[in-house]
Amino acid sequence: MMVRVSGALLRFTDYRRVITVAAPTVGAALTKLADEYLALKPVLFDREGRVRATHQIFLNGEQLNREQLTRPAGDADSVDLLLAVSGG
Repeated sequence: MMVRVSGALLRFTDYRRVITVAAPTVGAALTKLADEYLALKPVLFDREGRVRATHQIFLNGEQLNREQLTRPAGDADSVDLLLAVSGG
């Protein structure tokens, strides 16, 4: 599947916006991505290995919550990884 990274997260992927990852689920793809880009791992995952709440994950344009990361995804799918921005 294709993982698209944007914003502040780009610095953790050597500024690569689109990265192809072979994995059976969205969560497995994120884990594989973090294993490839080690600086991304502590930013993306908390101490228990869960995706941090500060990130928004989309599968083919549909926003997923943390419990939905077990959704299957294949070569034709795309995942968007965004860092949620807050403040006033």
